[in-house]
Amino acid sequence: MEPNGILIYGEFTQDYGIRNVVKQLLTKSRELKEKIWNQRICVCLIGPRINYENIISELGSYGADDVIIVSDDRLKEYNHNFHPEIFTQIAKKYPPRIILLGATEQGKEIASYCSTKLETGLTADCSDLDIGENNLLLSTRPTFGGQLTADILCSTFPQMATVMENIFKASQIEHSANAIFNWIDIDKIEKKVELVNIIKKNINTKTIENAKIIVSGGSGACKDNGFALIYQLAQKLHATVAGSREAYERGFITKSQQVGQTGKIVSPDIYIAIGISGANQHLTGIKNSGKIIAVNKDKNAPIFEHADIGIVGDLFEIIPNLIRNLDKKEEDNDQ
Repeated sequence: MEPNGILIYGEFTQDYGIRNVVKQLLTKSRELKEKIWNQRICVCLIGPRINYENIISELGSYGADDVIIVSDDRLKEYNHNFHPEIFTQIAKKYPPRIILLGATEQGKEIASYCSTKLETGLTADCSDLDIGENNLLLSTRPTFGGQLTADILCSTFPQMATVMENIFKASQIEHSANAIFNWIDIDKIEKKVELVNIIKKNINTKTIENAKIIVSGGSGACKDNGFALIYQLAQKLHATVAGSREAYERGFITKSQQVGQTGKIVSPDIYIAIGISGANQHLTGIKNSGKIIAVNKDKNAPIFEHADIGIVGDLFEIIPNLIRNLDKKEEDNDQ
């Protein structure tokens, strides 16, 4: 069968909503679809026996033409044996031209398994997608530690890529999807890993991926009490703390707080960059922010070219003054 269409892995959230990266990939796929004719966009869902009616409708509103569903109660939780093999079998049954997955823990595992089984190439952690020469998928990804980007053409089919979450914006349209239910004999799938127990931990919901306000520190804040000031300001603004790659490498933030091509892609309403110069790899991570406010003592810092509000000055003077003003405002409101 001739490869046709775009196949997307439909990753669920813990409460069986659709993960945002799937909606973002669907939106981008609509753009790719316009450049290669007669390609249908398909989402593969792997999960328990539940009512999928609303999920199908939602996926259709983001551009899915078909939703392939493999359901079994043994698929209630992600399974390292079942999910990669099921997705691969679907890709063999409905050979796509392009396969896209989120660069999540699940997406990366399924992508590596699937590309090996299908004997095709895989471009990981992409920051952009396009159609290049000979209607081949053109995948852009960071290289040399995020200092440069590389455009990669995949000449084997299916063409596969994983894409970082929040790199694209999701948008809805008036569209409906067709449901295709598939049965796969799970008992025949080889079990190399046994799921013994699931221990669910409390997760801080204020992650940088879903934060509305982010206060982020760079090299300029990596001294004295720079990050102490950033945490104080974030507390006053009910914001989430993040930082640049240098802030992570110097131990001021965790990997989960790092913003940029080699960290997380964020899309807050407000992004406050303190002591961040604005390297390309960091700017890629904040390009979907609503408003960017930058504080830097270097008036020529690249961050100012992308900021909605730029403040040139010493953060060790500006941030304490801002915190004092916020304290005063709180006092006035209490009176």
